[in-house]
Amino acid sequence: MILFGGRLSPFVRRVAISLTLQGRYFERQIVNVLQSDFGGITDANPLGRVPVLRLDDGMDLIETSAIIDYLDQTAAEGKRLFPADGLSRIAHLQIAGYANGVAEKGVALVYEAIRRPPEFQWPDWRARLSQQITAGLDHLETLATSAEWLANDYPRGAIIAMVCAHDFIATAHPALVQQPRPVLAALSAKANALPAFAASYPVMA
Repeated sequence: MILFGGRLSPFVRRVAISLTLQGRYFERQIVNVLQSDFGGITDANPLGRVPVLRLDDGMDLIETSAIIDYLDQTAAEGKRLFPADGLSRIAHLQIAGYANGVAEKGVALVYEAIRRPPEFQWPDWRARLSQQITAGLDHLETLATSAEWLANDYPRGAIIAMVCAHDFIATAHPALVQQPRPVLAALSAKANALPAFAASYPVMA
């Protein structure tokens, strides 16, 4: 399998970690979607978005949640990232949904505050995005206090999503993580002690 995406994207990282923890062999192909040709990714995804996971049979999967659902549906025994069904599955998917929301607002703020020329930036919009990210991180801090860490000796899918969101914001918007969130910070530190997390820590281009 081939995973297409950049080194900063929290969504690409989430898929990479999930693949690694499930023991699946894959290759990374670094793609910069900010290039005029979207880094050549439009052959795999006409929208020019990552992540894209190319399966061994050549099929291209898009959208983080759909990719991870595929990984869970085809996982080896004991390698699922989320509970198979029931209220527990819904609860874990909701946590991952909040984490994805934080990451999405963080990506929007990257485009607004870092990629957009200063003369075209809208301070009120930047403030709104920052407010949403802060509120989202505060909620993740609450959720993290009761998060179940392990699924067969490795982090559950909801934990992966929370850590990827937290670490992305810490890298791209460090001012927004200056407010103490000790539970979330400890969760990130514990996860990043594992090779799958450490090897994929986000890097600003």
